[in-house]
Amino acid sequence: MKKLWLLLFAMILMVSAVSCGGEEDEPEPTPTTATISGTLTLQAGVSGDLNNTRVAIYTSYDDWFYDRVLKSVAATGSGASATYTITDVAPGNYYLDAWKDVDNSATWNSNDLFGVYGQSLWPSPQFTPFSVSAGQTFTANVIMIVLP
Repeated sequence: MKKLWLLLFAMILMVSAVSCGGEEDEPEPTPTTATISGTLTLQAGVSGDLNNTRVAIYTSYDDWFYDRVLKSVAATGSGASATYTITDVAPGNYYLDAWKDVDNSATWNSNDLFGVYGQSLWPSPQFTPFSVSAGQTFTANVIMIVLP
């Protein structure tokens, strides 16, 4: 009878261990990176296709001026609207631009589509720098213009 009770007790312990996972729950890891996402839209009255527009981030205005891209993605969508998401961004301060090289010349030309997070004025865009923190998703929407 004693063996039967010990066997029953051992089975109850095993069922308890299996149903509880046998280990304590581990805390979620602390996030170390951020995400930047947003929508690109064409200025009212402008037509074009924003799909595959390059959206890039820079750590300084000088990096933007010299096209030293920190990270970039291609926006997806069609017509006058597209969305993008840049993941695994280190916490810090950034500038963002979007450029659609319409003629695939690898240089800015008239009829290319261009925008910045800030005011997309040409030829002097007014950037608005922004900060991201670990675990944060920052939304940076951009209105695109046609380069003259």
